[in-house]
Parts: sequence; structure tokens; C-alpha cells
Amino acid sequence: MQYGAFCLPYYRFRHAEPTLFIHKYNQFSNEENSGYRIDLSRNFRSRKEVLTAANYIFRQLFDQEVGDIVYDENQELIYGNNAYDEVPLQQPEAELLIIDKEDKEDEDNEQDNIEQLEDLEKAQLEARAYAKKIKTWIGHNEEEPFEIMDKRTNSKRTVEYRDIVILLRSMTWAPTIMEEFKKQGIPVYAELSTGYFAAIEIQVMISLLKIIDNPRQDIPLAAVLKSPIVQLEEDELASIRLMNKKGTYYDALKQYLRNGENTHLKEKLHHFYTLLKKWRKEARQGALSHLIWQIYQETGYYDFVGGIPGGRQRQANLRALYDRAKGYESTSFRGLFRFLRFIERMEEKGDDLGAAKALGEQEDVVRIMTIHKSKGLEFPLVIVGAMNKQFNQQDLREKYLLHKEFGFATKYIDPVKRVMYPTLLYHAIKTEMHRELLAEEMRVLYVALTRAREKLVLVGTVPSLEKQKKKWEIISNHPEWVLPNYFRLESMSYLDWVGASLVRHQDGELLRFEDTSASVQLPTEIISDESKWSITCIHHRKYQTIDEQNRTKKEDVETAIKKWTLMDIEADELQEEVHKRLNYTYPFQDAIHFRAKQTVTEMKRQHEIKDSYSDEAIIAPFRAPIKQRPRFMQKEKQLTKAEIGTAMHTVMQHIPLERGWDETSLHEFVAMLEAKEMLTREEGQVINVQAILAFFATDIGQLLKNAEQVEREVPFSLTLKAKEVYPNWQDENEERIFLQGVIDCLIKVDDGWVLLDYKTDQLTDKMTETELRNKYQLQLDLYSKALEQIWNEPVVKKYVYYFDRTLLLSL
Repeated sequence: MQYGAFCLPYYRFRHAEPTLFIHKYNQFSNEENSGYRIDLSRNFRSRKEVLTAANYIFRQLFDQEVGDIVYDENQELIYGNNAYDEVPLQQPEAELLIIDKEDKEDEDNEQDNIEQLEDLEKAQLEARAYAKKIKTWIGHNEEEPFEIMDKRTNSKRTVEYRDIVILLRSMTWAPTIMEEFKKQGIPVYAELSTGYFAAIEIQVMISLLKIIDNPRQDIPLAAVLKSPIVQLEEDELASIRLMNKKGTYYDALKQYLRNGENTHLKEKLHHFYTLLKKWRKEARQGALSHLIWQIYQETGYYDFVGGIPGGRQRQANLRALYDRAKGYESTSFRGLFRFLRFIERMEEKGDDLGAAKALGEQEDVVRIMTIHKSKGLEFPLVIVGAMNKQFNQQDLREKYLLHKEFGFATKYIDPVKRVMYPTLLYHAIKTEMHRELLAEEMRVLYVALTRAREKLVLVGTVPSLEKQKKKWEIISNHPEWVLPNYFRLESMSYLDWVGASLVRHQDGELLRFEDTSASVQLPTEIISDESKWSITCIHHRKYQTIDEQNRTKKEDVETAIKKWTLMDIEADELQEEVHKRLNYTYPFQDAIHFRAKQTVTEMKRQHEIKDSYSDEAIIAPFRAPIKQRPRFMQKEKQLTKAEIGTAMHTVMQHIPLERGWDETSLHEFVAMLEAKEMLTREEGQVINVQAILAFFATDIGQLLKNAEQVEREVPFSLTLKAKEVYPNWQDENEERIFLQGVIDCLIKVDDGWVLLDYKTDQLTDKMTETELRNKYQLQLDLYSKALEQIWNEPVVKKYVYYFDRTLLLSL
């Protein structure tokens, strides 16, 4: 018995062998075979429009001769998730977006300013196409946001960035796409193994480190001066060079500091020159990582990059530079020069580092990944990009070829004529390997087109749509479902296949010439297929115009900032939003000044008698300057009052209650605690043995010894209303404060619990019993309240015992 799905035989590049699966698939298709095959073709992931679109494409691509398998009704994707029918989409059809780079002569004559626009590369053009589509889905420019079905609730919800993925055959374009998205404010995530040294903020910092190591390097010095660290203009850089045309740029800079005429320029250069000398001294004396962080702080460059598009990523890159410098110094290598040489050797070898991760894959970001990596995953909205990128056929251009079945073939070399040309076997193996490569690409395209749950968008850039139409025109009248073998084998990209497949579809008028559309006579099942497509073509100049508009808007903002002039903002709602943000006041002011977590001891201190200058706000306690050596350097170590109190509590916590005590036995018990390292030798020496013996002679001491149940050092946590903790709390909201404490001793009696608290305070003769009661009344009341609420048992009596006077007070 064979279980299987059509999409299983993938990943030939991981040394897998798809033909093994295909052989078994065909074997179990034979009726004479005793086993049987179960096709897992029902799809519960995607909407019907996604599945019918994919089926229409792959019916025309796969067959036994080229694609290794026949795509018939047994392999077609069958719609299985009927929940989508109850939540329809407004624009469910699959989309094909073609960017046409052809410049017509009449357009050049009509638009004189087009020559000034930069000729954007394909990656930038497509990145802007992706960005425009994503912004439309998210709901920018007052457009209605796209809605999708939430699989958890089976109801509509607004699309988020995390619902969108861009699938590419390889990650070559990913850095360019990410940079463009950052400019347009779209959060994006991709796992990159390169692009770190190409980041502009890293280039600026590397240039700065180079001139700190050796300032007589013209290009790095000019780069730093032009960067936001110094902010010189081109004419200012030229003025510096004119001061010394033959020497180094560093010599020209110093000469301008002495003889330059522009006072403002001299001030900027003098400030930078002072910092440079300081950094050069620090580089010789201190750690490299410390120098890098010092540069971030003194120049404000780290904060600056955080305020420009892609700021989080840029700051993450700068932090990574600091971390890598720190890690480099943890080895046996040291110094700025060696660190720079380490980076230069990496660049010479063509090595790079992945950009630091500022955003995680689980955050609300658009994800970019390869088609291979998306295998087994699903995404609500999928953009398959770089559709016109040519297949990688580098392996077919080697001087020798190796095939698992046909063996080894190499080109023939004639040493006499000094020529090299392929043999017949070389041609045969190359032809078969080329067919296998295209079959693999078909399977990869299948993965790409079946990742979408709700919406599928295909994007490709062509040099000329008219020329592409001529290439597809020969398919217009092809009467069979599967495209001709020669056409599929000659295709160089996914777009060649998809365009040829859609040229015969009823929605493919844009891909056909007008006279061809009128003369096309095809079977109804091909031209009137149930799949729905939206095919559009956009000229690349429209995306360059977007760039020009953004540049003009940016220049207007920069000019207004430099001249301190107001900008006219047409949208009143923006003014309201700006005013709202700048005048925002946090509504819970008391929560800022009072702690959300408090201890009983601190509450007692706050409720003590205060004068008119007392405050309850959170203020860092004053720390006096060190007047004596640290304790480990002192010959005689003196314990603080708090440490003495802790030591006494330790003894009272662990002392056995079932036996009698005298001075000798108590000293032995303290010595045992020292041996167990529960007390230090210094703490054991300050234990007041006489006070402990006097305590056990009192009535409360006898009660403690004779009790059936005793709990010592009982920790508790409790929440109280803020007004109960802070008398000056003004907010009306019901905030609660987290309270913690430790009860020294609890004694179980018939009708409840007796609460006992030990005190090691040094008492003066002036202190009355009333004052001593009031001092700890709040603390024991809170203990009692916590015990009654948590244990749900009453506290019948509360006592404070002062070891200093052998004084027992009832509260």
C-alpha cells in the first residue's frame, strides 16, 4: 500500500532522489500490482481560487517526459475547506503583476525629466511593487484594509504584516528588498548570512575606526566627514582639499584648521579633530569595545540611526559591532589595528556576517524566505517574487559532467589544434541534466504556488512586454492542455511558464496581441477554465516617480528643519494627532511615584511620625562617601545592627524547643550553627546568650516551649488597596499593592494563633512602653491581617519581645 501526495518528491539538491517516489507512484498506479495507492490530494489549507489557479498552471507544465509525472485529475488539488465559503473575499482571484522596463521613444520625448531619474535595478523595482501591494492590503492612504479569515474563529479580521510572506527562489535580492521596505516604513524579517558589512552604519563606523588607527587614509576620512557624525557638504569637502592639493586629506584638514576662512566649517572641524585625538589616545590605552561605545555616546550616532528608517535594525547592527569587538578581545588578539585587519581579511575573502537580528520571526513583520524553506508552511497572503529570474544552470556549464545513470562525460581536448569542444556523450548527459533541472524547478514552483491560504500574487520584471508577448504568441493556438515540450525545455524562468500558461486563459488578454485574441480558437475547457486571474502590467517609471516624490518630500522636511520654519500640513487630523502626542499626560500619576511592591518593614517606616518636609515618593537613599576601608581589608570586622539582628533571628529560628537550655548548652548550640556555616564566627560571638535564656524564662517563652504546633520564619505575600498602603494616594482607580513580609513566630492555641515578633533594637531609658507599642503596631497589624486572610484563622494575641530589656509587650 502506498500513501502519498503529489508535492512530496522534492529537494534533489539535498541528495534526495525524487525518481524513487515517482517510480513507486507509477508502480502502484498499475492495475496488475497487488497493492493500491491512496492519493492525499484534498487540500484544507487554501481557498478555492488559489487551488484552481495552481491547477490551471500545472496542468500545462507537468507530464511524464519533462516533469516526471502526469498532472491529471488524480494529482489535482481538491478544495476541501468549506469554511472559506462562509467568509468570502472581495478580491479572491490570483494576481500576476508584470513590471515592464521598456522605454518607448515617445515617452522619452514627452518627459524631459526622465533622464534625471536613476535607473533602478530589478530588485528595487519589485521591492517597490511589493511595498505598494502590502500598503494596499494594510490600509494605507485611507484605503480599506484587506480582510482575511481567522482560522481560530472562522470570522473575518483585518490583515496584519505577519500574515504576509515574500517567497524568492534565492535570497540574493533580500537585502535590497529589506532596505526598500525600511525606507517605506514596512517592518520586515529575513534570515540573512550576508549584508552586515554592507550596512551603511557599519561602513561609517569601520571608516571611523580606520582613521582612529591611521588618520592619513583619504577615503575613510572623507567618508566620516561626509557622514552624519560631522555632516560636511560636498563644497566644504572641496574647500578642505584646496588647502593642500598634493598632501593627504588629513594634512589638508589640519591646514584648514590653521588658515581656513569659513568660521562655521572650522568650528565643526575643530570639534571633530578634538574628538579624534581623544579617541586615538583611548585606542592606545583602553579596550576596543569601550572605545566603540564611547564613540556612540559622544557622537550621538547610535541615537541618530535609531531615528531614521530601519532604525531598530541599524541600532542592532551597531550593538553587534560592539559585541563582536568585545568577543574579539576575549581571544588572544588585542588592539584596534588587528581588529581592522581581521575585518579586511574577511572582506578580501568575500566572507560576510549576517545582519544582527532586531526583529523576531514571531513579531508583526513581513517575512522574506526562500521557496525551499517555505515547504510545509502556510501563509494567508503570499507574494512570489523574481518570477523572471533565470534558472541557475551553472552546473551544466562545467568542463565535465557526472550523472548517476549515464556516468561521466568531459569535453574533448585537442592538444595539437589547441581546441576544446563537447563530445556526443557530454551533450547527452547535459540534455538529461537540463531536463531534470527543469523538472525540479517545476516542483519548486508547485511549492511556491501552494503556500497561500487566501491570496496569491506573482510578480515579475521583463525587459520588454512586447517581446515577451511574441514569445508567448506561438502558444496562443496550441490546442492541448500541456505546453509543447520544446517550449518548456527552452524556458529560462518561472514567468516564461506562467505567462505561456495564462496566454490562453480568458483573463489573459493583456498577454496577447489584439489580432491574436480575435483569432484564438481553443477548447472551451482551456480558455474558460474556472480559475480566476487578475493580470496587470505597470511601467517601471511609475515606481521611479514614487522615489522622486519621496525624495522631494524628504528634502522639503530637511529644509524646514534647518531653517526652523513651519510646514503646511493639510490634514487636520494629523495636527490633532501631533498635538495629542506632544501634550499627552500619563493618567496614573500616583503609580509613577509609589512602588507597586512593598515590604512590611518599609510600610512601617513610612507610617512613622513625619515632619512637614517628609515625603513618600520613591527617592534613592543617600549614600555617604566611603570613610573606611572595605570590610575584607579591615583587621577587625564589626557587624552592623542589622547583621546582629539577623544572627539572633537565625538562632531563634533553629533552636530546638523540646529541651531545656543553660548557658553552656546554648554556647554549644551556637558553635554547632557555626560549624554548619549557618552563622559566621563573627556572628556567633555577638549572640546574646543571656537574653535568649531570659526569653525562655518568661511566660511567652514557656508557652512557646509547651505548644503543640509552632511555625517560625513564615513568609507571606498579600495584595492591599493602594490607599491602605499609601495615605496620600489620590487616584480613584482600584490599584493594588503587592506586600511581602516574614513573620518571626506563630504559636498555635485553642482558639487561634498567637503572633510573636522578636526585636533586637537597642532601647534607651527615655523610650516608654507606649512609644514601643506604637512603633510596631502597624507591622503586627499587617502580619495579623495577612495570616487571617491567607490561612482563614484568627489571631487572638500579638506580642513584641525586646531582647535588650527582656521586655514583652502585648499589642
